[in-house]
Formats: sequence, structure tokens, C-alpha cells
Amino acid sequence: MKNTQTHNTATRPIKDIVEARSRIADLLLEIDNIVLQINPQLETEYATKIGYLENDLFKWQLAARRAKRRYMLAQARANSGMAFEADEFEAQLDEELAEWENLLAQSIEDFLRAAERVVGSRPMSPFESRELKHLHRELIKRLHPDLHPDLPEEALRFFMVAQAAYKSGDLDTLRALAVATEGMWEESIPDMTEDEASIELELVLAHERVVEQQLQELKQTNPYALKEKLEDGTWLINRITQLKDQIEEQKAAVQAYDERFAELVRRN
Repeated sequence: MKNTQTHNTATRPIKDIVEARSRIADLLLEIDNIVLQINPQLETEYATKIGYLENDLFKWQLAARRAKRRYMLAQARANSGMAFEADEFEAQLDEELAEWENLLAQSIEDFLRAAERVVGSRPMSPFESRELKHLHRELIKRLHPDLHPDLPEEALRFFMVAQAAYKSGDLDTLRALAVATEGMWEESIPDMTEDEASIELELVLAHERVVEQQLQELKQTNPYALKEKLEDGTWLINRITQLKDQIEEQKAAVQAYDERFAELVRRN
């Protein structure tokens, strides 16, 4: 009789635990949707609308920096009365600007990867998109380690494959995983006393607050934070115009320093 009463008194906290876990699953699903779907799409959109111009600006800024430095080195030689060859500063400039060159190369590589996603992607029908999200949601509830920290390593492997499949839009793999994992690890909450259930509820609620904070931080950082700007036609036009103007300024600087350097070479 005592056991029955204990179980009944813990019913409400257990119900709250189940509801809190369901909310955590929703939060985790939203985080995954941002990280695996929305952010890659935003990165691609940004790269093809704005990023290519930022790369071009970086390229011309680097060229202007190189042209200015080459002119300064040549001017120092000329001021000291020493002769120099037109190309003798190139090795020094390569060394001094190596870090900047590497940054530019990495930025171009990031752009290429974003562009490749566009070229290699296949548009999904609305039905396929809904099924993809539905299957992912089921697999999150079934396999996510934040919800089920005690699941075996095999479950974690299934989860990682599911994440990769969702990111790439691999609907067939998600279908196969949903079938393969069905019923393998049933979610259950053991019988608890009221005190035990209350403690567990506090832990679950604390976990919910942490995940909610993670979601809010994710929404406040790029690329997600750029979402509204990319949807703002006025902002896009102004930013594109600004970048193009800055690129022309850097091109003019390169030309000016190249002309000064050429004049020093002629006088050398």
C-alpha cells in the first residue's frame, strides 16, 4: 500500500519531467535546424550576394598594401643612393605578406565551398522537406545524447549519421535510420519517490534553461544574425555599393603606388 501511494504522489513531477524533456527536444530540434540547415543556407546566400565582393576587396587591399610597401622599400634605397632591381623586393614582400595571403586563400576557399553547395544541391519538394524535418525530429527524440546520456555508443553512432544525413538533405538515409532504430532504445522514466522525482525535475528544468540559452546565443551570432539583413533589399544594395566603391579606391591606390615605383625604377 505504501509503494502505491509513493508512486501516485510522484505522478505529477514525473508528468512535468516528460513535458520538460519534450520542450528540450523541441529546442534541440530548433538548434539543429539552424546549425545544419539554416546557417549553411545563409552562408551560401551571403557568399553569393556579398562575400565574393568582400573577397575582392580583401584582394585589392592586399595588392595596395604590397604596392605601397614595394614603393617604400624602393624609395629607401633611392634615398640612400643604392641601386636596385625592379623585382628584387618580391621575395621580401612574399614573406612579409604571407599571413595576409593565407587569409585571402582561406576566404576564397570558404567561398568556393559555399558555391559548390549551390551547384551540387538538389531542390527538395515541399513534401520531401516536411518528411525530412519529421524524420529528423523523431530521431532527435530517440537518439540525442543530451536527452539520453545513458544510451550505448551504438546509439551515438546512429545519431551522428542522422545529423550528417539531415545536413546534406539525404532523405533516404534518414528513412533507413528511422526504421533501423525504431524500438531499439525505449524511453522510460523509472518509478521514483516524490523527492526523487522533484530532484530529477529540477535537473531537467536546469538543462532546459541551458539549452534555451544556447539557442538564443546561436540566433545572435553570424550567420544567423545576418538573416534579416539578407532579406532586406535596401541593406543589400547599400552594402554592395559600399563594397564596390571601396574596391575602386583600392584599385586606384595600387595604380598610384605602381606608377610611383615605376618612376623610381626609371630614375634608378
